[in-house]
Amino acid sequence: MIAMTGLDLEYTFCNTASSVNAALDILQNCSIVAFDCEGRKLGSVGGKLSLISLRPLHPSTNAQNFIFEVLGRKRKSLLGVYTILESEDIQKVVFDGRKDYSCLIHDRRIRLRNVLDLQLADIKSRYIRGERDAARLKRLEDCVERRELYKNLHLYTSVHKLSGLKGSAKEHIAYVPPRGPRFDHSHWTERPLPAEYMAHAVEDVVLIHQLYDHFQISGYLYPQLEHDSMRYVSIWKNRQPVEGASTDHGILPLGILDCVATGGELDGDDEVQPV
Repeated sequence: MIAMTGLDLEYTFCNTASSVNAALDILQNCSIVAFDCEGRKLGSVGGKLSLISLRPLHPSTNAQNFIFEVLGRKRKSLLGVYTILESEDIQKVVFDGRKDYSCLIHDRRIRLRNVLDLQLADIKSRYIRGERDAARLKRLEDCVERRELYKNLHLYTSVHKLSGLKGSAKEHIAYVPPRGPRFDHSHWTERPLPAEYMAHAVEDVVLIHQLYDHFQISGYLYPQLEHDSMRYVSIWKNRQPVEGASTDHGILPLGILDCVATGGELDGDDEVQPV
């Protein structure tokens, strides 16, 4: 596998009525897009949405990155974007869309629909690639104290370590992350936004696109993924979480991949719980 170092990080910043409308002329005719949100404490109580990123994934559409300014803009100026997010006809491909969904439904009253979450496909791919249980446990050592893990193996039989977007891209498509300090998400509400923040927003949807193509070719987009994805991203639908251990522990919530899903979002009776 050749290391991937160069990415198409060109973008259109949509912060005026004309730039938003020009982007919508393209996006509204797509059947599938990569989608991501950026913000401070995104999806948590007291959080603030800063940017919405969209990238067409349809083969017949030129790959373009559209970054929509959200701060300081009235709701009606972004209605076309919100319509895309709520559309059942346009699929939104995400990587861990839980915070995006929580932010949209609690802070914007926007209900994200027709979602494909590649974070779940990443976990399923481990089985398809023949990864054994020892490897699953080895992954868990990153987020569970080793002594606790191996002393109580019976408690962890259905527990899976989540990979982040860049970790998954490194594993699957030889992405080489830039060197430097850990990215600081606390400055998303600053304006003007530093160039590295715009590059981060663009890079996320580009990586989602590349992972989607790789997963599709490799057969990792399993039939139940759409149903599992909606259960997963809507896990905080009824109550917005407080930022902390419940949002950042790195373990797949129980009952997502091993449940008999009927499709659609979670409701109050669904038994899906974080570990």
